[in-house]
Amino acid sequence: MKHCIILFIAIIILFSSLSFALDVPYSNKPFFSDQNKISNFSCTVPPDSSSVPLETSCWIWHDNNNLYFSWEAETDENFMIGKYSPSDVSAQADQLGVQIITDQMNCYAYGFGAFPLENRSDFIRSTLHTLDYEWNSTYEYSSTKLNSKWNVIMKIPLKDLRFNGKPPYNWKIILTRYLKKDDKYYMAPFLTTQMGKEYFRNAIDITIKKEIHNNRNFYLRPFTIVKSDLIENDTKFDLESFGLDLSIKPTSSSKLKFTYNPDFSDVPIDDETNNFNSKYASFYAENRYFFIRDLNALGVSSTSFYSRQIVQPDYAVKFTGRTNDFTFGLLSSKVKQVTSGDYIVDSNDIYNILAFKPSSDNFNFQITLLNRMNKDYHNEVLHLKPNWEFKKGQYLWFDINLSTKNTQDNGTDNGYFGLIGYDFNNENFNLSLSTTQMSENYAADMGRIYEDDYYGWNLNSSLIKEFNYKKLRSLTSNMNISEEIDNQSSELLERYAHFALKLESDYHLDFELDCVSVKELHAEEYFDKYQISLQTTWRKPKLFNVFVGLNSVNYIIYALSNDYNGRYIQFGLSGIIHKYVSYTLTADNMVFYDVPKVEYVDDDYWLANFDISFSLSNELDLTSGVRFNNYEYYDYSQHIGIFSNLRWQFRKQSYLYIGYNSANDKINEVNEFSNNQAYVKISYSF
Repeated sequence: MKHCIILFIAIIILFSSLSFALDVPYSNKPFFSDQNKISNFSCTVPPDSSSVPLETSCWIWHDNNNLYFSWEAETDENFMIGKYSPSDVSAQADQLGVQIITDQMNCYAYGFGAFPLENRSDFIRSTLHTLDYEWNSTYEYSSTKLNSKWNVIMKIPLKDLRFNGKPPYNWKIILTRYLKKDDKYYMAPFLTTQMGKEYFRNAIDITIKKEIHNNRNFYLRPFTIVKSDLIENDTKFDLESFGLDLSIKPTSSSKLKFTYNPDFSDVPIDDETNNFNSKYASFYAENRYFFIRDLNALGVSSTSFYSRQIVQPDYAVKFTGRTNDFTFGLLSSKVKQVTSGDYIVDSNDIYNILAFKPSSDNFNFQITLLNRMNKDYHNEVLHLKPNWEFKKGQYLWFDINLSTKNTQDNGTDNGYFGLIGYDFNNENFNLSLSTTQMSENYAADMGRIYEDDYYGWNLNSSLIKEFNYKKLRSLTSNMNISEEIDNQSSELLERYAHFALKLESDYHLDFELDCVSVKELHAEEYFDKYQISLQTTWRKPKLFNVFVGLNSVNYIIYALSNDYNGRYIQFGLSGIIHKYVSYTLTADNMVFYDVPKVEYVDDDYWLANFDISFSLSNELDLTSGVRFNNYEYYDYSQHIGIFSNLRWQFRKQSYLYIGYNSANDKINEVNEFSNNQAYVKISYSF
């Protein structure tokens, strides 16, 4: 009987430790007690639920302006300090992390990281568990290492978080410790991303009882830049050399951003990619500060809005926010006229987006209106996407897009693009089924559309199996099948099949098999394309990360309207030499067999990208890179791009940049600069 009572008490204590609500104490100085302490960390990657092998505790309190997290973490000989790096660039080190969930209706979290060298990393985790590192806060922390103890105190400003209502504020938190050497994550509570929305719903409940006063979190960041064209020996400094960024929070749950004449000289040039035989224009991910989606309030993909089309904005304004019941967003941008040679690339077009998304616990409805226009042209798209979770982990959704386009020459055309889908998600298996149809006159000039006038279907499934206490850490498989069929003739345009299998081990050694098969109609003839790929990645902590991919392919060479066999080799190497130096190298080689010798197709070419960063601190670094390809096309036979950017953050959100970039092309065996420029840019935040 005595043993039964003890077991019952133990079960009650265990249950309480997993599901308690924590009242965050108010204090103007560090506050330590058993009531605001969390120390029950268990392994979630891999998900074996084992306790963290090194004692880890965290105490939480607030002072009505900031949330404080004071960590005390035991260390051993495997403690990795990583490298110095700019914000949101991997420190390759041990880590302590905090995620804060202020909106329990819309499942997302604010994330903050702490590292031994005080690197900064903050992000927003979306409902789908993608991480948006372009979100930035003003959080601070201190990191000290003494003997076998690592102490961190994080200060997270409440003004950076969006929240609604009056006290008490019922939020949730997730705490994480990452051991780099073992590549294992320990969390409180036990959660995995395979849980979907339950990841957010099952986090630790916290309560803040004192009212948080609204802070408008205003900052103004003017900048000026001096550019020197080294080809023309011309230095530019005029009214176009000035601009500014403005940000303000009118309420605790909304944000207004404005930029005038933004400059992106400090953004590294894009990597060379193997797109020489691409059927469509290449896609480049957005890497400019302003156009990164804010909480995805606009609710559209790059199909509807591809911001890289806005080459150089004259101005842009964005206003986003959310309440307990809905999310809203507005974006407007006017584009400068940009020319390339004798051609106009952009001609003062205006882009506008207005979005509204009402939400409940199991239902949301994205409504977005998009517009692109100038004096003699306009194009609008109405995007409607209701999403209903009719049963736990099962979703029914519609994606309806209605377009109208008016030009002086062609009058008005109306079109549509629609999808119907069903999703099933649980911890190990995901399934998505959808059908689609697009009319001939559908137009979304602010986005990316490569095909029109077709219908089709898509099936996508994935299975994740994670292993406990075994050398094989996880197995992931993915299968995707789809068809596109012509609306008019019912002729098959493309049949696509993809299968991938990935194995992750506890030896930092991963393997992946990737198979793609495509039946494609081109030049009124069907071709069977395929790619079989074997890839391996070996991560050696503190030293390097090696990737090798071997591919056997059969591609259509569109310029020749025929298909050819080939082999494609991929190689990557990255790592840290010291806490001050890191590097990345990639090299790809494409070889086609039995291709006719013509001037406009190269059957053997290389691509390479190399970046090296010297960081004296997290605030001062020099990053340089080289981009190379030797694809031969008529008289063109080689391209080399070089950039070098010195970044100094001399105060919060204030920077000095000094940089150089050039592009050199070999034409008729003569090297010619198409670009050769140096610049100095300074921005100062108030």
